[in-house]
Amino acid sequence: MSQKAQTYLKGEEIFQNPRTRERWTGDLAIRKRMWTRILKRAKVRYRYPYQMRHTYASMMLMAGESPQWIAAQVGHTDWTFTARTYSRFIPDDAPDAGEKAVQRWGNAGKKLSLRTSNDAK
Repeated sequence: MSQKAQTYLKGEEIFQNPRTRERWTGDLAIRKRMWTRILKRAKVRYRYPYQMRHTYASMMLMAGESPQWIAAQVGHTDWTFTARTYSRFIPDDAPDAGEKAVQRWGNAGKKLSLRTSNDAK
C-alpha cells in the first residue's frame, strides 16, 4: 500500500512509524535503523540525512539548472544565497554557453555573449 493511502488520505501525518502508526518523535530511530543500513548497502560513507539537500542543490547546479529554481526547491528565500553557497558548482565553462541566447535571438545574442565574455578578461 502506498504511503499516501496509509496516512495522507486519512488526514494523518504523512510520515509515521510503520510499527506503531504514530508520528515519529525524532530522527534518531530513522538514522540508526534505516539510514545507516541503506548507506552501508550502497557502500557510501556516513552522511547526515540533512546533507542530502546540499548534494541535491550541487547536482542541480552542475546540471545547469537555474539558481532561482534551486533556491525555491531547497527553501532558500534569497536565490543569491544559493548562488554564493554553491557557486563552485555552477558551470561557467560549459561548451554550450551562450547557445540559449543564440536560439532565442539569433546571431545577435551570440555576438553579445562573446563581447561580454571578452570584456571580462
